[in-house]
Amino acid sequence: MLRKSVVLKLWLLMVALVLLILYFTGVLQTAKLKQLYYDQQLELLLSEAKHLSGSEDITGQNANMHLLYTLAGALKGNIMITDRQGNIVHCIGMGMEMQNVTGAKINVVGHHDLPWSKSDLQSIMQGETVSYRGAYHFLDTDVLTVAVPFYKDGQAAGTVMLSSPLAPIEERISALQKITLSAGLIGIALATILSLLLSRTLSRPLLKMYQSARSMAKGDYSRRVEVKSQDEIGLLAHSLNTLAAELQEKITALERLDQTRREFVANVSHELRTPLSIIQGYTEALMDGMAATEAERNKYLAETHEEILRLRRLVTEILDLRKIEAGGVELKRQPIDIEQLAGQVYGQFKALAEDKEVTASLDFAPGSYTVNADADRIRQVLINLLDNAVRATPAGGRVKVELLEYKDTVQVSVTDTGPGISAEEQPLIWERFYKVDKSRARTGGGTGLGLAIARQIIEAHGGTIGVSSKPGQGSSFYFTLPK
Repeated sequence: MLRKSVVLKLWLLMVALVLLILYFTGVLQTAKLKQLYYDQQLELLLSEAKHLSGSEDITGQNANMHLLYTLAGALKGNIMITDRQGNIVHCIGMGMEMQNVTGAKINVVGHHDLPWSKSDLQSIMQGETVSYRGAYHFLDTDVLTVAVPFYKDGQAAGTVMLSSPLAPIEERISALQKITLSAGLIGIALATILSLLLSRTLSRPLLKMYQSARSMAKGDYSRRVEVKSQDEIGLLAHSLNTLAAELQEKITALERLDQTRREFVANVSHELRTPLSIIQGYTEALMDGMAATEAERNKYLAETHEEILRLRRLVTEILDLRKIEAGGVELKRQPIDIEQLAGQVYGQFKALAEDKEVTASLDFAPGSYTVNADADRIRQVLINLLDNAVRATPAGGRVKVELLEYKDTVQVSVTDTGPGISAEEQPLIWERFYKVDKSRARTGGGTGLGLAIARQIIEAHGGTIGVSSKPGQGSSFYFTLPK
């Protein structure tokens, strides 16, 4: 349907163009050429008539008849010489079915076969040129006639009338019209062929774009249109490909978000259910008197307290993440010394690292590490990164905190010698509740929200956060803050 529509439209457009050209060439130009031929023939007759009127004694017996016959033959027409009264003195007809008349008592004025009137004769005798285009009654063809006076002894002595048939002109015009018509038919044929070729050139990419759009309507965004040109159709195809790619990316992101939401609900349910079950178990044990000694009761209470703290931390982190994502947290920016802040957080985790037999170190290159930031939020990021690093590093491993100063930014990195993170998982660790090692989810104590919160905090400061890691070679988490 698309191709047929394009073919029809192109064909109609081209045929209309050909017909328009035919109109201008076949009608307007033909009319102009016809008038041009008439004017040329009229000028020729007038020139020959004036030339003949200047000849010596064209009315007497000594008239140059050879000249008259020669001229009549050249014109394929008629020459009439009359006296002042319009009586025909000589009449030479060549190819016009006119009888050659010399000295016959025939007057051109009012003659039933001739178009001349008395006023025409008077005008000629007064020195005017009179022309006539039309048919003589005794001829089957139109003629063009010119009449001029000839003079004798300074006085108008008669007329010279030259007539030429218009048939040759009509034949030339007819031949031109046939050529124009033939050219028009050829033009229509070429327009048909060209419209077919152009329609194929246009309809193929359009059909592919149509099929691609249909695929997108069915939910398939992987189909692409091959772009071979840089014209409007090529730009349209490129735009359609871009649209398909963006839709595919957004649909994938929405599907991932939906999956994340489902996992979020499942993870929150799990994270809440587990400590609640533990708390329920310990409290029921205490209520049933299963803790016989003071030490056992204190142990149950300590475990219950730890799970309550875990619940509180989970709820706090969920609320923090929601506030940061919604833009509901106002950063309390002020000049802070990252070197001092990192040193404080490092000191908090050094004891934990020693308990796990992990070597911790702090490396600051000389420089100025003052940034305009929210100290509490940056502390939260540092705590999360150091806590993850220490918990992920096995005994005998190392954790290193480094600070680097650049022209416009300060970079903080936390490097560990833990199991590392695969390239496939690295983009996912910033999502809520995502945990690289599910087996350490309970024993490690993490909620899976820390990195998601850290990313939101750093990006809210106008900085960047990232990770460099390979499985079996540890990980290096880093973030930068503008000065």
